[in-house]
Amino acid sequence: MKWDEYKKQIKDALDVFEFDDKILEILRNSIKNNQKIFVGGNGGSAAIASHYVCDLSKGATKDWSKNFKRYKAICLTNNMSYMTAISNDEHYNDVFKHQLINLAEPNDILIMISSSGNSPNVVEAIKWAKKNGLITIGVTGFEGGKLKELSDYTAHLKHPAYEVCEDIHHVFGHFLTTHLKETAEPTEPAEPE
Repeated sequence: MKWDEYKKQIKDALDVFEFDDKILEILRNSIKNNQKIFVGGNGGSAAIASHYVCDLSKGATKDWSKNFKRYKAICLTNNMSYMTAISNDEHYNDVFKHQLINLAEPNDILIMISSSGNSPNVVEAIKWAKKNGLITIGVTGFEGGKLKELSDYTAHLKHPAYEVCEDIHHVFGHFLTTHLKETAEPTEPAEPE
């Protein structure tokens, strides 16, 4: 494939990418609602999940160094020792679910990223989250799979290539960060307790 061909795929994909606008409100209100935001995915989507958490934790906050009212974002793909313990002692299908059991509370937010939308561990996490009162957001590609079907809110790119889906999922993460930072309510800086 030539660069111009790939570049055209990305441009065309941006034009057909869709997401529920409610996602923006849910994330923006998570600070005042004291909600944690969990993010997870497999493979390339695991790296994207880590990137989302970095940007939500730091980049999405106005005046970050002086503003201690920040997004409480937690990546489900970054604790390798716990992930491998769950995988070895239980099953890899439960690698995200068991982390949620430890940390999540009703009304927290779960964002799962999966191009196929059918990874068993992603689906198990969404099922557990819904059963336990979390707000669920699926970021999907291809046809959306079970993740799109089960999530309360979705961001979806109908496209058959992992590479293109993952590129657009990255772009969406940067959009979220920029949008949240630009639309944040003014806050009085305060030292953490």
